[in-house]
Amino acid sequence: MIKMRIFLLVGLLFLAACGSQDEAAEVQEFVSPIQIMRMSADTAVGTPRVVFGLFDGPDPVANAQSVSLSVVPVGEENTAPVWQGPATNYSDYEVPYWVATPTLPSPGFWGVTAEVVLADGRTVTSQFTIEAKTESSAVAVGEMAPLSQNRTLATEPDINKLSSGLDPDPAFYQITVAEAVANDKPTVVGFITPGLCESQWCAPVLNSVATVRDAVGDQANFIHIEVYDDFQALTYVPEMAEWGLETEPYIFVLDDAGRVTASLAGPVSPRELTQALEPVLP
Repeated sequence: MIKMRIFLLVGLLFLAACGSQDEAAEVQEFVSPIQIMRMSADTAVGTPRVVFGLFDGPDPVANAQSVSLSVVPVGEENTAPVWQGPATNYSDYEVPYWVATPTLPSPGFWGVTAEVVLADGRTVTSQFTIEAKTESSAVAVGEMAPLSQNRTLATEPDINKLSSGLDPDPAFYQITVAEAVANDKPTVVGFITPGLCESQWCAPVLNSVATVRDAVGDQANFIHIEVYDDFQALTYVPEMAEWGLETEPYIFVLDDAGRVTASLAGPVSPRELTQALEPVLP
């Protein structure tokens, strides 16, 4: 199974400055109740989509008012941030998540401080780390999509070999990516293993795709590519390498010419997918 790399912060400890014995007596430590969990690790230089969840112990925090981020190089915490900005909340998903697109000017490790305003108005601070690669291995925004000859019901009539899900929807397995690009419609391509996903935030991605498909109708093509061609040996379908993928789930939005206009790794809610698809709809 594909394991999504997860970066978990258990809290940020604040200590008051030490001085005289009187001052030392006033030193208090505060442990943030909020932990931040990265939900996607395919991060490259530029303005990557950084996805994370807020947790209080094992429980997702669904009602935080806002999250603001500040980014500095790891080891240079006293320098001015290279980027500061808000994150966007997507609560229309089984596990609420946040997305930010920070500017990461060079490869390496970046320290992120998140200022979280909770539902009751309290502000807490937590930290996490991002490793920025020189470039993502996945097909990038602006590139032409590979003209994949993915399996369909025409080439593999047994739908249970086309999806690990319990009740596969035949509508997702009607055309190849090559055929979709040729029919001059925008296309959503989802690399997802709904039945074998190892975390609660990746299994519902295909449900998000189905929700958007139902709303959009035949204005766009919607294709699900199961990441495994053998559910026992867990070997990848060739399209995983063709698209440069090392993790799943991964959603690509293509314009009517087959050019990638959005690349979404990790959880994707119906609202976020709709926002990515709308600019290329007729």
